[in-house]
Amino acid sequence: MAQITITIPGELHPDTADLVARFATALAGKLRKAEQKYGYDNGWKDEDWRDECAAKLIDHVAKGDPRDVAAYCAFMWHHNWRTSLRAIAIA
Repeated sequence: MAQITITIPGELHPDTADLVARFATALAGKLRKAEQKYGYDNGWKDEDWRDECAAKLIDHVAKGDPRDVAAYCAFMWHHNWRTSLRAIAIA
């Protein structure tokens, strides 16, 4: 397993820092399972799937797993794509 260090500001409340670390671990686990189940890799880096990514974000909000929502938010964050419904509708 890769060891990645995240930098958390020292001023962040310890409970919030713990939340961030636990959620990052849970998200990484969820993404790994998706890689294994669906054969995904780093396709999220592609520039040509903005509309699909936005649609999947909305679908996963409806499905209800915050880890999936966070994954699509992270993909969109990487590309600097907006997550507002207005931005998604005009994309």
